[in-house]
Amino acid sequence: MIMRALYLFVFVLLLSTVSSNAQIFCGMQNFSHDHAACANGLQASGIDEFTFVAPPANYTPFAERDVVISVNYSGFPTNAQSAFQYAVDIWASTLTSNVPIIINATWANIGGSTLGFASAEGFYRNFTNAPLSNTFYPSALANKLRGQDLNITSVDIACTFNSSFNWYFGTDGNTPSGQYDFVTVVLHELGHGLGFLGSANMTGSTGFLGLSGDPIVYDLFVEQLNGTDLTSLTSGTTTLGAALTSNNLYWNGPEGMAENGGIRPRIYAPTTWSGGSSYSHLNEGTYPAGNVNSLMTPFIGSAEANHNPGPIVSGIFTDIGWTVGGCNLVSITPGTQSACNPTTNTYSQQLILEFEAPPATGLLSVNGSLFVISNSPQTISLNNLPANGLPVNVTAFFSAASDCSLTENNLFTAPIACCSDFRITGVNDALKQITISNLGLCTQPVGSFQLCSNGSCALVSSLTLVNGVLNMPPGTSVTLQWNAWNPTLNNGNMTLVRSGGNSNNSNDVRDYVAWGSSGQPGESIAAAAGVWNAGTFVSGVAPYVFNGLSGDYGEAFWSGSTPPCDISQVFAGSQSPCETSSNLFSQELLVFYSNAPGSGGLVVNGQSFPIAGSPQVVTLSNLNSTGLPVDVEISFSDDGSCALSSPSLFTAAIFCFCPTDFNGDGTTDVQDFLILLGNFNCQGQCVADLNNNGSTGTEDILIFMGSFDNDCP
Repeated sequence: MIMRALYLFVFVLLLSTVSSNAQIFCGMQNFSHDHAACANGLQASGIDEFTFVAPPANYTPFAERDVVISVNYSGFPTNAQSAFQYAVDIWASTLTSNVPIIINATWANIGGSTLGFASAEGFYRNFTNAPLSNTFYPSALANKLRGQDLNITSVDIACTFNSSFNWYFGTDGNTPSGQYDFVTVVLHELGHGLGFLGSANMTGSTGFLGLSGDPIVYDLFVEQLNGTDLTSLTSGTTTLGAALTSNNLYWNGPEGMAENGGIRPRIYAPTTWSGGSSYSHLNEGTYPAGNVNSLMTPFIGSAEANHNPGPIVSGIFTDIGWTVGGCNLVSITPGTQSACNPTTNTYSQQLILEFEAPPATGLLSVNGSLFVISNSPQTISLNNLPANGLPVNVTAFFSAASDCSLTENNLFTAPIACCSDFRITGVNDALKQITISNLGLCTQPVGSFQLCSNGSCALVSSLTLVNGVLNMPPGTSVTLQWNAWNPTLNNGNMTLVRSGGNSNNSNDVRDYVAWGSSGQPGESIAAAAGVWNAGTFVSGVAPYVFNGLSGDYGEAFWSGSTPPCDISQVFAGSQSPCETSSNLFSQELLVFYSNAPGSGGLVVNGQSFPIAGSPQVVTLSNLNSTGLPVDVEISFSDDGSCALSSPSLFTAAIFCFCPTDFNGDGTTDVQDFLILLGNFNCQGQCVADLNNNGSTGTEDILIFMGSFDNDCP
């Protein structure tokens, strides 16, 4: 037992960097362990500022806190203690820790312009739960991160305040001229003891950084104007010394920057090193008296009060490891996942939640399930989750503090369904309806499955429900309306893809049906999945109906109806020039159709052509060169209902023989004159451009009048 205690004692000593002859830090500057040597703490400027920054908006004095801060007073008058406790309470309302913070506060005449100084009483590295290795953390922060007291002296912060100053001990911020606001000074010095301090020091022009070869966590976030981290510079060099006195040092921590509008907060780094002021303060000129971020600047004026740590300091404290603002859900980690239960097609998932300062009342809510709050880390189990193979998002929060929440997207993946036997049992491409049946043995949801057809996919739950339910009991069917689906009537396919799956992956294809008479996209994937035989198709078109059993696949287990005739598209091809002797021209057309009748011909604008197969090229001949748009009407002589109209499909050739006979009726008359007037001022290719100058104008009218009432030859 004695040996175990001895080992523990030695282990704690090794963790701590502070010993009887080690350095400590007063405000910003390292001095000997004697607090009297902390000569340059917070400095009084001697200038009345008449400013007041109120406490944070949500601050309620002496309410319940997420950290206990105890103070041992030495020589303090009663009114000073009251103001000190008020400052302590502001910090307690800001920070969170499961380990009490102990402060030794001394009231003494230290002379000069120093209002007070403070230091962390210990620095620790490589302790359990330390966020960064080989990095020192001040005592109070190290205890918070470790979850237990690492300080063998039990004191985390030591501070001294100058008893000879003209102090204002009120807590209202209404500081009179010539007096110094004690709450502000205590807030400032405790900020240093809690972690707003680094290890930088200067001897002559040489700069030093680090304790026993390792940085303090504050040091890791300070960089030069050009973005060079100070810790990348060699300690004990003039290069580091020049950086420390460059007047261009900045905080690069993400939270500190975020609280400064994305801009790096500026650190106080005057061109002449000022021990106790340089490096471990915000820049005085950037954040002057009255600025909400002015608390941790190196000087304070009389009649200046600041009772708010400020957003930048809150961000900096978050960067170095503090939990700022109370309850914090730190992380959610997936634990053990059960196998899929084939009876219910569900599973269970363990989650490990790490949190700080949870509310004393209420419950922990995780994806809608409620749990009694225990100690962090807490393991909970989500039960009866659907086994659908999809990624799962997790949201957790405390019911008594709903803003204390955390969401982790795609935290884990559900197991693949173990009871799935969904089948496509009906495809009606005329009505754009698809039927799915549950041929399995358990009730299961189909909404997260996908239907894919000819390169287009849709989530089942996004389609219109015609009948049935998406949470399907065994032996039931659901019919869905897919309005956006554009089925290919004579060469189509439909694939059912598992939840979160891919229609190009045979492991994801659950069912497949193909119709038509040629190769199908996805057919090889379906064949690899064992749900279709390549080269087999359902005859006919809508509706297709599955008439096999659960394990049956392929066209032999489907039936279809006779395909209807359909003329789907027509395109204009090449056009011949106008024939000057007849004023006629020819026009090629490309006609697409399916399931044409076995007899008769293809009729286009009254001209009949033998049925040759789609797509078919036909040539309309002896067409009048009117220069006007031409409508096209297409049908089959033996199936007049199979037809297509295409208005203004092409434009007729321009007149080439009797140019003033615009309507091609063999004479130049009033009707032609009206056409001329309708084209007056036309630019480009104009019907009535008789002088071929690229427009229709006055000269064209004169030419026309010379031919008026004349018959064309």
